[in-house]
Amino acid sequence: MAATAIKTRARELLRPAAKLAADLGIPPTAITIAGLVLSGLAGWSLGTGHFPAAGVLLAVAGVCDMIDGAAARAGNRTSAAGAFLDSTIDRYSEMFVLLGALHYYLARSPGSPEVASAVAAFLALAGSFLVSYVRARAEAVGEECEIGLAERPERLVVLIAGALLGSGVFRIALWILVVLSHFTAIQRIRHVLRGVRA
Repeated sequence: MAATAIKTRARELLRPAAKLAADLGIPPTAITIAGLVLSGLAGWSLGTGHFPAAGVLLAVAGVCDMIDGAAARAGNRTSAAGAFLDSTIDRYSEMFVLLGALHYYLARSPGSPEVASAVAAFLALAGSFLVSYVRARAEAVGEECEIGLAERPERLVVLIAGALLGSGVFRIALWILVVLSHFTAIQRIRHVLRGVRA
C-alpha cells in the first residue's frame, strides 16, 4: 500500500536521527516524553487559536514518535516496559491535541460555541482511542490486528495538515479523522471476528 511505503520511507529518512540519539545516550523514554510535551503544547496552541504553531509542534512531536522506538533498537534498549509506555503516552498525546481543539470550538472561536466542530473533535478522539483499543483486545484473545486504513501516523498527518492550514481547514480535518478512525476501528473489528470465528 502507498501509505505503508510512505511510512517505511519516513522511518528510513529518520533513522540517522534515531541513531544519533542512541549514540548520544538519550533515553528512548525521554524522546517519548518530549513528544508528549510537544503534543500538550500543540493542544494548548489549538485551544488558543494558534493553529499553524500547533501544526509545527505536532510535526516535531511526530518525529519524536517515529524515532523513539528506532532509538531504542539502535541502542539495544528495547523493553516491554518501554513499548507499553510509548503506546500509552501516544493516547495521552492524542487526547491533549483533540481536547485543545474541543476547547477552541466551544469557547474561543469567533463563532463559539461551534457545536458541530466540537462534536467532531469528540468523535475523532473516541475513534482514535477505539482504533487502539480494538487492537489491544484483539491481541488479548490471540489475534494479530495491525490492519487498518488510518493508524496513528496517518491520523497525525491529517491533524498536522489541517492545523497548518488554519481553523477553517482544521474543521474539515476533524471530520476526515472521524471517518477514517471509525472506519479503521470497524475494519479491525471485522478482521478479529473473522479470525476468532475461524
